[in-house]
Amino acid sequence: MDRTLTVARHAVPAGPDGLSPLQRALIDDPARVRIAEAPTGAGKSYAFQRALRDQGQRILFIVPTRRLAQNLATGLIQDLIQTDNWTSTRAEGVVALWSADQTALLKEQGITQISGLRLRQMAALQLGSDDGEMIIAVPEVVSALLTRRPLLPGQAATGILDLLEAFDHIVFDEFHSIEARGFGLAALFARLVTAPRAEGVGFGRAKVSFLSATPLDLLPTLVQVGVPEGQISRLREEVQTQGRFVHGDVRLTLTEDERLYDLLLRQLPAVTAELAAGRQVVVIYNALVDLERDLPALAQRLPAAGIDPRRVLVVNSVRDSIAEGLHQGGFATGRRRDPLAYDLILATASVEMGVTFRNANLMLMEPGFEPMNFLQRYGRAARRGADGQVFVRVDAAEQGRKPWLRELSRWVEQRVDSVVEIQELTQVLSRSVQQSFISPPQDHNLVTFGQLPHQAVACAGLYWNLLLDHPSNKEPRRGHLLVHRPSSSKHIYALEQEVRELATEPELAACVQRWLALFHAQGFDLRGIEPKVRVVSDTGEALDYPRLWLQRETEVFERGIQSGDAIHIQGRVEDYWREARDHQAKRYWVCYFPHTIETRRLVWDPTLSKSWCKALEDVAPYAVDWDDYPQALQAAKTLIRLTGLVPGHDPELSLDALHGVL
Repeated sequence: MDRTLTVARHAVPAGPDGLSPLQRALIDDPARVRIAEAPTGAGKSYAFQRALRDQGQRILFIVPTRRLAQNLATGLIQDLIQTDNWTSTRAEGVVALWSADQTALLKEQGITQISGLRLRQMAALQLGSDDGEMIIAVPEVVSALLTRRPLLPGQAATGILDLLEAFDHIVFDEFHSIEARGFGLAALFARLVTAPRAEGVGFGRAKVSFLSATPLDLLPTLVQVGVPEGQISRLREEVQTQGRFVHGDVRLTLTEDERLYDLLLRQLPAVTAELAAGRQVVVIYNALVDLERDLPALAQRLPAAGIDPRRVLVVNSVRDSIAEGLHQGGFATGRRRDPLAYDLILATASVEMGVTFRNANLMLMEPGFEPMNFLQRYGRAARRGADGQVFVRVDAAEQGRKPWLRELSRWVEQRVDSVVEIQELTQVLSRSVQQSFISPPQDHNLVTFGQLPHQAVACAGLYWNLLLDHPSNKEPRRGHLLVHRPSSSKHIYALEQEVRELATEPELAACVQRWLALFHAQGFDLRGIEPKVRVVSDTGEALDYPRLWLQRETEVFERGIQSGDAIHIQGRVEDYWREARDHQAKRYWVCYFPHTIETRRLVWDPTLSKSWCKALEDVAPYAVDWDDYPQALQAAKTLIRLTGLVPGHDPELSLDALHGVL
């Protein structure tokens, strides 16, 4: 049974210059750290485009995915050309992209010293130009530039303090996607720009902004790493009924179709009508496997309904592992494909963060795994004041697993055929999350979707220590970093020193050194992403799949042929589906210990750190008398418990492959 209500059209205020109060505050608010909340489509990133264009400011814009980085760079250049009448040469000259894709492209062009190029770009993209500039980067590239790059002649003095001086704004877009282990980079910037100094507050001139439509309550974590609360500005876009419209009236319908495929077929007449009118339709799956399993059938049904497969784009983590490609059914794939150029988008959560659609007024979706996923997806539809329709497939089993989804379903059922405000929908989605907060937000009007885990503070301390060890931070820079380091940095250092006491036993010195090096390597890894496996088909298709997903859903490992880092198969992956998911398949982690060369293979899951602490007392029981080193034993456990990081590596990687960190 379908249940429908209407979310009323809403707008944001617009000043004489076309900017909303939030957009203007993002440019001009004097606070060195700003946390900004605004609905999807409100133009948070556009504010910095205006800072570039109107005030000649320089922006480092950090985003979570390569696809988002590419889309933002392309969109900025197009806007400068089409809206502001810049020449293509001028527009392209003020935008740089720092991502793995861009690294590969530079290597193809024969540029080998890429870190050196980026250090030069950090100072200026165009020497002597009065235009503003924007560097759009993924966090790993920025982190590597600060902490892991090899030092070349003339580069030793370039580091974090120079970066804070080089930019007017450092922006973390979609900051709700930051993981605890990756918070160190953001904490580093926020702490240094607010550090108390005799010459005034903070290093450099940069202001640090955190942007999201589904924000975390970041304030408590920032305060814990030493950012004064009084120097943090919370900015919120007020939604109203008039002004610059963000969304039109949107009919939100919860359905109980068995599969999203069934919902799509049921709504196929509406889909074809939208496409005939020149608009886009977006379909968003929860599970990669469901989308991939449905593609062959959709390749039959969609053309029969008059939908050209060449006008269909498939967006998911696997298909985005290549730049451009074609599914066997004729659908376009690849991370360099522009979503604006296609009529029908078949996607997973990959489109939640910042992917812009042309005019998608009809969306068919599954609800996502968390409330923020729901709101991020919903907000992609019916932009710029257009009316729209969003169908959400829910089922009883999923509601049983997700209290927030049960609450949303009840809320909709109680308001069938009524009109509600967007603030009401946002509140009901955030309510169940706020109930689980360690400390509820002080501002009861603040809508937030969780907090960073406590491990974020400890990981920030570890990251700070790693930065201190980099050769670019010699005196007096190192002295500045030591003075302003957060208390968690000091605590992590002290715990490591207690573990080093084991090295007084000569036979344990190498074990301690290796264990700490592997621990530090985890501190460099901002996201802990599962390794991918390249599957090469005899049809010529080569795609990267998550290893665990491939084990659970397919028989590729059993029936394919391993050759180096790839698996070769006949046919395609969809010829290898399992009849039933292999629930026994797990991701494992080869764990190391500070007192022995022995390792343990433990399951990589949320209990890994607890399992490691338990194993510490069981592995190699005669390698050391823990009664002689009780503080070292406890310090090792505390390091793992505080950070959630376990020294080790994926089973498919040898220790030799990690020689760069050892």
